[in-house]
Amino acid sequence: MKIAIIGGGISGLSTAYYLKKFSLPVTEIVLYEASSRFGGWIDSKKVTLNNEDIYLEKGPRTLRLTTGELKEINSIKLANDLNLSSNIEIISKNHPASVNRYIYFNGQINVIKPKLIGKTPLMSKGLFRYLLKELRSPKRDSSVEDETIWSFISRRLDSEIAENLIDPVFKGITGGDVRNLSAAALLKTFYQYEDTFGSISKGAFNKARNPIMENYEKYHDLLELRDKYRHQSVWRFKDGMQKFTERLAEELSKYENVKLCLNDPVKSVSRKNDKMSIISKNSHQDFDMVISSVYSKINNQFLSDEYVSLKESLSKIEAVNMVVVNFVFKDDLLPFKGFGYLVPTNQKSPILGCIFDSVFNKPQEKNTCLTVMLGGAWYDEYLKNKSSDQIKKLAFTEVRKHLNIKVDPDYEDISILKEAIPQYRVGHNKLLSQIKNQIKEYGLSEKLYLTGFSYDGIGINDCIFNARKLVQDEISNSRIVKNLSR
Repeated sequence: MKIAIIGGGISGLSTAYYLKKFSLPVTEIVLYEASSRFGGWIDSKKVTLNNEDIYLEKGPRTLRLTTGELKEINSIKLANDLNLSSNIEIISKNHPASVNRYIYFNGQINVIKPKLIGKTPLMSKGLFRYLLKELRSPKRDSSVEDETIWSFISRRLDSEIAENLIDPVFKGITGGDVRNLSAAALLKTFYQYEDTFGSISKGAFNKARNPIMENYEKYHDLLELRDKYRHQSVWRFKDGMQKFTERLAEELSKYENVKLCLNDPVKSVSRKNDKMSIISKNSHQDFDMVISSVYSKINNQFLSDEYVSLKESLSKIEAVNMVVVNFVFKDDLLPFKGFGYLVPTNQKSPILGCIFDSVFNKPQEKNTCLTVMLGGAWYDEYLKNKSSDQIKKLAFTEVRKHLNIKVDPDYEDISILKEAIPQYRVGHNKLLSQIKNQIKEYGLSEKLYLTGFSYDGIGINDCIFNARKLVQDEISNSRIVKNLSR
């Protein structure tokens, strides 16, 4: 069985890895990457200042362990399996980066610490009153399949919570506007709790009393590790997140039947009899199966025009442009320690938030490293037609005001990331079902698979675990694999 993988980001590399790990009857894997490097949006840059090595991230910088979900455990297990354990730094739930998260509101930085009774700068009522409302709020009508996150949170809790807390959190995660994002797709568990139990609180209570028995046989390797990481918050690589994708590519290159093709964009994908034909910049090959891990719209550049309705559906998953500006100072300038702060839309700021990367510094390291996020759903409003220098100046003006910084940075860098984060808008789950049906209608079932951050989770943990599930659950049970395994 010969398999093509399109895209050399974390999803494509993970898919190739799991195809080898689970010993499928694969004769050859060809992975196509259009650019000159593997990793996609995972991109780290090393800077030396005052003899201190600093790793700046253009994309994700930490991975969650907080909830103990299988997808969280799966990622750190993969890192350990790749012999990266010495490069892993685990951050406990007591670390300032875990405890202290901030919101910029009404001209000041406010820590996110709700009171059970009594107001805070971000909440005009105590948490108890919001929870009481949530318990008493009627269940949504059964005809409502989806709604915006704004609508869901306002309806069940309060519009104040949606505006001052949930809005900035999702700006930080997705770069998107909660007035458009799908509750059913991005708050999946909570949305299902309301549907099944009538409220979020009742659903959480029921889950605590009756934990779901997960498939031990399939995920025993993850379930056995869960207790080990129970009290941890996040983890990262000391030498930058890019270490993850570099090691994955390095591991795959050890196999003679795995071909990693850089600078080789795919030009055409079509079905020819029982094969999938791929024409790329450097070759023309036939495959038994094609797995595309690129952003959904990019598929339209190479999928045959005969798949017109599928291409139309894939084009409906929009993505926002993001800008990341890194500022480095030789001295410790932060007035407090924490992960960083986010900015609600109602504060009318051009930045989405600021991450305090130097919160992870060792005691002997005195630098300050900040990553400022801009753009997203507000890219056109604040950044359209601005030069890189103008955007850097805009970003620094904001953080200098917010953090009362008196000196200029000793180093600065900017990355403008086009179509960086897909937006799961209202109706996203219905659209995914439509795409799945169209693949079947065009006779592409078990011939064309789609994975990556456009569909079922935008985070690294999602991408890696979805790659594993694709291989372990779908491809392993496909007819071609079953026939070859007899």
